Amino acid sequence: MKEIVFFNRYTNTVEEEEIVGELWIRLAHSTAIGRLATALLFKRKLFSVLFGKFASSPASSREIEPFIERYNLKSDSFEKKVSEFTSFNDFFIRKLKPSARPISPKSNTITAPTDGRHLAYVNMKNFSPFFIKGEQLSVEDLIVDKATAKKFTNGSVLISRLSPIDYHRFHFPIACVPNKTFLIRGEYSSIHPMAMNGMIDTFLRNKKTSTLLCTKNCGNILMVEIGAICVGSIQQTFVPKKPALKGDEKGYFEFGGSTVILIFENGRVQFSDDILENTASGVETYVLMGDEVATII
Repeated sequence: MKEIVFFNRYTNTVEEEEIVGELWIRLAHSTAIGRLATALLFKRKLFSVLFGKFASSPASSREIEPFIERYNLKSDSFEKKVSEFTSFNDFFIRKLKPSARPISPKSNTITAPTDGRHLAYVNMKNFSPFFIKGEQLSVEDLIVDKATAKKFTNGSVLISRLSPIDYHRFHFPIACVPNKTFLIRGEYSSIHPMAMNGMIDTFLRNKKTSTLLCTKNCGNILMVEIGAICVGSIQQTFVPKKPALKGDEKGYFEFGGSTVILIFENGRVQFSDDILENTASGVETYVLMGDEVATII
């Protein structure tokens, strides 16, 4: 399997991703026994639920400090002290101090909904060839709603992939009035590129939640959260129909790597140059939540 690299906007360099559970991912997806075990056990809801229960137990708290040290996380940005976390999952869904993630103040900007590695496609029809040749992905495939899907024909797409190292709360990318969230049940496959190995249908099969965001100056935006292996649940913390500001919290993922997808109506946004250029080269761009990822046209 290839090493995974990304462009870090803040260091202006291409970096190799440090993968949590790399050995397991390689064994699970590059050996016959591993692929069988993944299909029969690891993709099942029970595995992720049981793993989530352990991550929420007091016994798991002993893993917090080694994890922080191993991945060089900045604990001074956490809202809580490290000693105050009651379990690994409590640490995993940690809140940050507001100063740790300043929100772009410009009224015409779209901000990253999460910390993570981002890809951007000006037109939906150009989305899938990056992952799998000969297949196209439609909005309807993601949300299974023909009426809503029509609003986003040939829309623009931002994919934000979180690793287990990242801050795992997701936020509104623009001031909006969010509608009710819909749950689409599915599997719990890994969304890491090393595991996906070119299979875009992982996005289609996995458990998802989708919310329509209504905005004043950017039309409708569809925000889709996609679960993954070991993600106990996707939690929504916002109130439907209540106006939200850019950067307000929308929800969080419990333990595991995950993905957020933003889908814009055609011709509504212009993505940041670095993200577009890197996407064209097949490289994700590392951007923190609250930083600019697009401007409104």
